[in-house]
Formats: sequence, C-alpha cells, structure tokens
Amino acid sequence: MSETTFLAAKVLLLEHDPVHYSSLLEFCEQLGLITVPRAAADALDALKQHKDLGGVLLAEDLHEDGSDSLPLALALHRQRPELPIFLRRTSNRPLSDDEARAVTHPWPSGDMAALREHIDHSLFGLRYPTTLVGGVVELSCNAIRSMFPNAEVVAEPPYVVHDRIIYGQVSTLIALESTWCRGYMMLQTEEGALRQGMAQGMGYEGVGGDLGFRELNNLLGETTNLVWGAFKNRYIPPEAFANQQTQVPIVINHEQKYISFGSQDPQLCIRYLLTDPRRPRQPPVTIVQRFIFNLLFVPEAFVEFSAGNSTAATGELEFF
Repeated sequence: MSETTFLAAKVLLLEHDPVHYSSLLEFCEQLGLITVPRAAADALDALKQHKDLGGVLLAEDLHEDGSDSLPLALALHRQRPELPIFLRRTSNRPLSDDEARAVTHPWPSGDMAALREHIDHSLFGLRYPTTLVGGVVELSCNAIRSMFPNAEVVAEPPYVVHDRIIYGQVSTLIALESTWCRGYMMLQTEEGALRQGMAQGMGYEGVGGDLGFRELNNLLGETTNLVWGAFKNRYIPPEAFANQQTQVPIVINHEQKYISFGSQDPQLCIRYLLTDPRRPRQPPVTIVQRFIFNLLFVPEAFVEFSAGNSTAATGELEFF
C-alpha cells in the first residue's frame, strides 16, 4: 500500500465578511487549496477566466443589500454544474429544490469541521499515491523533453479539478488500463503557442517554421504516446488486465470546449511549462495533463512495476 496524499485544488472564494474571509484563507492554506478571491459582481467572469477549478466557496449573505446569494449560486451552477458549491449558511431558510441541486454542500457559518468534511468528500474523494504522482511527473517531464529537446520543462505542483473544460485547441486522449486502474490520460495545449514554440526552435533541429495543424496534432500525439509508453512500462505489468470491462460514453461539446467521462470524481491535473532559455521573456508553452480514472481506480492495489524503465530503454514505441 503506497502512501496517499492530498493534492492542491483551486477554489473560487466569494466571501465578504473580514473575519470569515481570514478564517477561510487560513483553512484553505492548511489544506493546500489555492484560493481565487472575487467579488460577487465578478464571479461569473471568474469562471470564464479559470477553467481548472475544484469548487466554489460562497457566503449566503454575500450581497450588501441584504438579499441572499442563492440566485448567484443558481447562475454559477447553470454555467458550470460540475463544480461543487460550498455555501456558508447564515440563515435557516429551507433551500428550494433547485437551490439544493445547485448547492450540494451547505455548511453552518463558523463550523469549519463541517466544511472540512464536505471538502474531504468532494474535492479529495480520490486519494492519489504520492509515489504515483511523483512518478507521473518525472516520466512526463522526460517524455516532453524528448520531444522538445531545446525547451526547459518545469512541472507545476499537481492538483485536482472538477472542471470539465478543455484547455486550448489541441487535445489528445489515450486509454490507461491495469488491474488497479482504468481510464484515460489527456494532453491539451494551445495551437498558436505550440506553433510559436516550434518556430523558435524548441523541437528537434530543422523542425519548426510554418507547421500546419496536422503536424501540430501529430506532435502532441507522439508526446502523448511517449508518456503512455513510460507509464505502461513503470506501472502496468505485461500480464495485467483489469477485471471490470464496463464502459461509459464520453461526451464532447466542441462549441463549449467541454468533455465529460461520465464520472464526478476529481481528476488529477498537472501543468507543464515549456520555456526557451534563449528567450526568457517569451511566454511559455503550457501543456496540461489530466488523468481520468473513471472506470476503475483502486489505489490500495497500486504497485510500481518497474521503476526507471522508459520507452527509450526498451525501444518500445507504439504509433497511432
């Protein structure tokens, strides 16, 4: 059994009371929650700016005119229904059916133990083994460096997300399957930033210039394949097959840049920043990686099969 850990998560903080605001900031810091404080008027715009949220902390008495914030909760839920809303109750008014569906985690004002219980259940419903998370970051960085040898690759701290919004215009999806997990890995990036980075020479010598979208698609696809091969070599033994063969539909709405895997579990998310050491002022190329274990995830059965192996060491590389 590997040690498990709480990962960071980003939450939208909508709180006006100075005492509760300070208390919630301290609470979030203790749990590793990254807060995005906003005023009520800016709440919906904040959802457009931040597509990797874990949830919303909302005060019921947020408005200064005396009205409650339940209409705002309904609006937030309509825009991003996958995000859990943690409502700090300041009244005893019963919630309507619509309000109860939007506010899945109401908690009494000042009762931090109740909020902690909601957070543990919702944001950190899955426990990711520390060795798995660290290993994934290591092998992913190595794979990205292999595809972008002239780039400096840095991984931001891993975190969990409830959002189902796709980052950028180019995405890849590949299945992961073992006795302890079944699901998918995604890589996502912005097409323009990737093209610019290749034009500046982040890739192999002679690869760059005016790349078309097909070449950029293939580039991210090959990067995905390298990560997948390293993951398979390290964490999936050759004889491993998952016993559960259930499937769920994957729903993609291109207009809304939305993808759903049929599960409400939080997803493991890691952002990789690729910078050009020769051009320190140039904005980085961001590659967002998500792990979605929507079909099977048994961290108690997780085993590191062959640490240190990679596709480069075995010569195994599968193209699609």
